[in-house]
Amino acid sequence: ILVSMLRDKQYGVLLLDEFEKATHEVHNLFLQILDEGFFTDSLGKHVNARNTIIIATSNAGSDLIWQYVKEGLSLPEKKDVIIDALITRGIFKPELMNRFDAVILFHPLGVAHLKEVAGHMLGSLNKRLSEKGLELSVNDALLDFLVKEGSHPEFGARPLNRAIQDVIEERIAEKILKGEV
Repeated sequence: ILVSMLRDKQYGVLLLDEFEKATHEVHNLFLQILDEGFFTDSLGKHVNARNTIIIATSNAGSDLIWQYVKEGLSLPEKKDVIIDALITRGIFKPELMNRFDAVILFHPLGVAHLKEVAGHMLGSLNKRLSEKGLELSVNDALLDFLVKEGSHPEFGARPLNRAIQDVIEERIAEKILKGEV
């Protein structure tokens, strides 16, 4: 799939989500791609990736980030410590880390961010409901409830999605089945 994509669209952005979960063989492939700008496919043909912006996300080191934030320490000042820990733990090889132009650390989402994310998620739910002629009234009390129920700073916004599914969508479904809406 990667070969076809790069041949069809030589200019683009490739997002490697949760890159730490990839095998060492995949890491080695991207070490070559990031170093040389191309790789060889299974038929022995060169595949050009020089015009592709590659972004890799990772949750590796999130335990350290979370600890430093709880201690009130500055993430930019701890960046090298975190990168060294990823290498020491064997998650990434030093030569792979050195091929990236930048490493950006993200702090855990705060309450304001989580409320904003919850609002967007509820907007998507509202769009689905509107197709059925229904409307969900979103207010601060609902957003506060969701942030309280679905807030686990170590896991970002994913628990919010579960809270919306498990609480909000389930109650809506029950009301629809009972004919209350």
